[in-house]
Amino acid sequence: LGRRSTIGRFLRRRLDLNQEAYDRFLESLLSLLVRQGLLRRHVENGQVAYQLDAGCLRWCLGDGLPPPDPLYSRSAQQEGYTSVRRPINPFFQELYRAGAAGLGSLEAREHTAQVVQPGERERRERRFRNEPGERRLPYLICSPTLELGVDIADLDLVHLRNVPPTPANYAQRSGRAGRQGQPGLILSYCGAFNSHDQYYFRRRAEMVAGRVRPPRLDLANESLLRAHIHAVWLAQVRLPLGNSIETVIDSARPELPLREEVVASIQLGEAARQEVAERVEALLAADREVLERSGWFSRRWIQQVIEEAPRAFDRAFDRWRELYRAATQQLEAANQQLQTARRREDQQEARRRQQEALRQWNLLLQIDTQREESDFYPYRYLASEGFLPGYNFPALPVRAWVPRGSEGEFIARPRFLAIREFAPHNFLYHEGCQWESVAFQAPPGGLEERKSSHKLCFSCGAFGDPSLDCCPVCGTRFDGQNSLLAQLLEMPNVRMRRRDRITADEEERRRQGYELQTFFQFAPESSGYRVQEADVLRGETPLLQLRYAPAATLLRINSGWRGSGGRGFLVNFDNGEVPSRAQLEGHRASSSSQMSLQPIRLAVRATQNLLLVRLVQPSGGNLQALETTLRYALKRGIEETFELEETELAAESIGQGSHRAILLYETAEGGAGVLRRLVEEPHALAEVAQVALEICHFQLSEEGIQDRRPECRAACYECLLSYANQREALELDRYKIRDLLGELAHSRTELRPLGRSRQEHLEWLRQLLDPRSELERRFLELLAEGGYRLPDEAQKALAEPRCVADFFYDPNICIFCDGAVHDDPAQAAQDRQLRSQLLGHGYRVIALRYDQDLREQLARYPEVFGKGN
Repeated sequence: LGRRSTIGRFLRRRLDLNQEAYDRFLESLLSLLVRQGLLRRHVENGQVAYQLDAGCLRWCLGDGLPPPDPLYSRSAQQEGYTSVRRPINPFFQELYRAGAAGLGSLEAREHTAQVVQPGERERRERRFRNEPGERRLPYLICSPTLELGVDIADLDLVHLRNVPPTPANYAQRSGRAGRQGQPGLILSYCGAFNSHDQYYFRRRAEMVAGRVRPPRLDLANESLLRAHIHAVWLAQVRLPLGNSIETVIDSARPELPLREEVVASIQLGEAARQEVAERVEALLAADREVLERSGWFSRRWIQQVIEEAPRAFDRAFDRWRELYRAATQQLEAANQQLQTARRREDQQEARRRQQEALRQWNLLLQIDTQREESDFYPYRYLASEGFLPGYNFPALPVRAWVPRGSEGEFIARPRFLAIREFAPHNFLYHEGCQWESVAFQAPPGGLEERKSSHKLCFSCGAFGDPSLDCCPVCGTRFDGQNSLLAQLLEMPNVRMRRRDRITADEEERRRQGYELQTFFQFAPESSGYRVQEADVLRGETPLLQLRYAPAATLLRINSGWRGSGGRGFLVNFDNGEVPSRAQLEGHRASSSSQMSLQPIRLAVRATQNLLLVRLVQPSGGNLQALETTLRYALKRGIEETFELEETELAAESIGQGSHRAILLYETAEGGAGVLRRLVEEPHALAEVAQVALEICHFQLSEEGIQDRRPECRAACYECLLSYANQREALELDRYKIRDLLGELAHSRTELRPLGRSRQEHLEWLRQLLDPRSELERRFLELLAEGGYRLPDEAQKALAEPRCVADFFYDPNICIFCDGAVHDDPAQAAQDRQLRSQLLGHGYRVIALRYDQDLREQLARYPEVFGKGN
């Protein structure tokens, strides 16, 4: 806008202004335009800038020709141009004239249970069906709700934007078209940069006509089983929850306790608790053997869950209490601000916050809400909090408040996704608008209540109490180089703010991503969960060491933007706001808020099954490239072998030096039970390795490993590359893991009883053998030479019934080696009586005969001994 700029020379010439007059005129003109709302004034780094408000532009129908530009038309005439109109781009001219009419009918709307309100979702379904009185909606953009809730009788076309995870998903989604006998068209887009899509693009029949496997979940998942017991308990209580949580919670009292009649009704007597326990045991009878192998399950555990159910029911409403108190505090603050406000802008802001708090109240109390499908419908809420089973909802989610339009809503995300998606100043796209995470919703006691300190071990990736001097997992003595005492903020719910635009600087920062790290903690020994160790062997040569930890605690930490030094975020602990980088650099935060800014790292935690995979004898020059490539190959192999979605299994590198490992953990609600199988089943990992070889374009044959895609020099988007691992793309090289995967494809997995190696355990068992029994010795040597699973104990003394089992497999399998002496009728009768008593006490009995082929006898029980070499 300076005097010598194009617009400056134009205005001076038209208005006949000298330099001083132009400066005075320009200041008055800009002030007028700002007051009228046409321009916005910005001050950055001491420089004043003006921006045109796009909302003030008027769009008028033209004749297809651009009008003359007064800034340039005069100079063009003086230079002798025959036309003063700017040149026309014929592509856009044709697009606006002919294409726009057709594009106007291409309306599409979202259909998803998470972010679209139930009433609006039903309206969109009516429009999609073209019901009378509704404007036609030709396209619905669906999440997997297409599998569950959309029933359009005359649907013609289903367009899948990517290949579904499994044939079952494909059949469910594609089956929505052609349901009245008319033909239906199914289009599946296979992304060129999506390795899953490319895998099935080359194997189309496996997806389109593939075998639908039964659903898979981990029956020995404690939180899953606890939720089902709570459901049986709630049915026994017969408590009417109604349509609103206010039916259960007394909102008239500040502490928001359970209503007195609710407290009275959920306290069951001894007889009623025993009835619940008997019903639970009857439901679990078919799976009792699987549950008892877990180590934590028992009849006493069932009784304890039932006894603690009233307290768990009360605690399940703590997150609702937190949201309700936050909305109440905002409403009170807005009312107070409205009473004291003397400027129109302050009054408008107070009314906005008042209406926002009321909208939150309405959602929390189910006022004017489609009740059964709301996140705060009591049964659905209890499922999301993990008190009741809820396979379709994320457990213990983080919620973001989006003040959209006159309503507003809470959007829920799983914790491990929310720590990235809802992180400060990240962007969320919802209903065609863009929202930015700008603040945390402080709980009533303040954000200080959510702060905690943990000691992080960089050597193995474990975390523990801040007072520890040594790592409880790897034994490393902590110092300033191998550990960190971290101040963490358990991620609260967040507030979003609508954004009009994204600047190039913000987009660049989004591409940087966050510094995210995962640390683990094994379940305490008192819980009954046992960490299982196993060796992956080719012959007698160890290839991998496995460590499976059920119900481990995972701590996911966000240390800020990449490149920020991992210092975390500066948070105003008074109001929960997180100043942006521009605000900090421009010194626009007030002095009072500056005093309350604290650097903090965000954290979420979850209880999941995890598996640590460690290379035994890594070879080659670039160990990091080998491990990185193996990590993605194993993840892809597990997903395809067990038909898991990409988001149901996570794989990361963890630790450093000799403790460095690949961390695999299940993210599916309830667990998929896959990682346990990799440890307990002798050939499960070998099957995964074979699939991983195929994914990496290799094929096993009698001649060795054949390369089916030599043009893939290191990795491509049809094997290991993906959008998610592009930062590690230069480290991926399929040739570095070819020989290792070939060895793993012929390997077997053996559990380490009591933490011993196979050879150490074998020697221990040999010392316990009965020297008089040749059959015991032959049995043990056959197990050792044939690569079968070794017993956990030998000469195991049992208390009830009182006896000694020749060999024992945890938790309840007794092996008896019956020599010729057991042919005696009296001895045979005694054997039958004793073994019948063992069966009555829940043991499994396997008798091996001296006069039958031992190898054939082992083959009858592959689930116990494995398949051998």
